[in-house]
Amino acid sequence: MIQRLLGMTAALAVSNVFFHAGDALAMSLRAETMAGRLGAIALAVGIMVAGMVGSRIWFPRPFFHGYLVATGLFLSFDIIMLHWIFQLHRLSSGPEANVLEPIFVLLGIGFLIYGVRSERAKVRVPGVAP
Repeated sequence: MIQRLLGMTAALAVSNVFFHAGDALAMSLRAETMAGRLGAIALAVGIMVAGMVGSRIWFPRPFFHGYLVATGLFLSFDIIMLHWIFQLHRLSSGPEANVLEPIFVLLGIGFLIYGVRSERAKVRVPGVAP
């Protein structure tokens, strides 16, 4: 249980830092072109994938599943609530956000479902119906 919570906390922290604190980390560099914006998003996705791979390699399975669930929650809930419903900000300032955001929402839902199902499969108690 604690390993799942640690995985979720780590994923939320990493995801939030690299997706929402981009301006602070950009050292006054601005992505003005579509290629620049896509490059910035690709860098963030690469860091996220490296975190997933690292959590799978160096930590126990429950930590990895927690990491996937938190990443899935972040990708889906954050984009739906903050980007679409409240319109606080977008993934990028260009038209590519209209394509990338639905892809990330679906990917997030996939991570969420896979992480929960995989962890539940490991925690089955004999004699208790799922």
